[in-house]
Amino acid sequence: MTTNNFKAKSVKKVKKVKSVKKVKSVKKVKSVKKVKSVKKVKSVKKVKSLCKQRLSKKIAKNMKEMKEGRYKSPAQAIAVSYSQILKEFPHCKKVLKKK
Repeated sequence: MTTNNFKAKSVKKVKKVKSVKKVKSVKKVKSVKKVKSVKKVKSVKKVKSLCKQRLSKKIAKNMKEMKEGRYKSPAQAIAVSYSQILKEFPHCKKVLKKK
């Protein structure tokens, strides 16, 4: 008796899809991509903190320039800071968007 291996092989199909995993204990989202058969994991928390640090430094710098007379109000200095950061680092757009 011979077994039919063709049917067994056709039933097993593997799907390659980008996946997003959520870790409940830390509340941190990780995105997993398969690039050249090597998995790369990026932590969203790390990117978020870097963008916020850059923004706070830029706001401080623009506030000093506001005191020198470059900007009319603190609100204008903050708005310019946001636009400068988003122009220099487009990946920060997701982190710094309005809620």
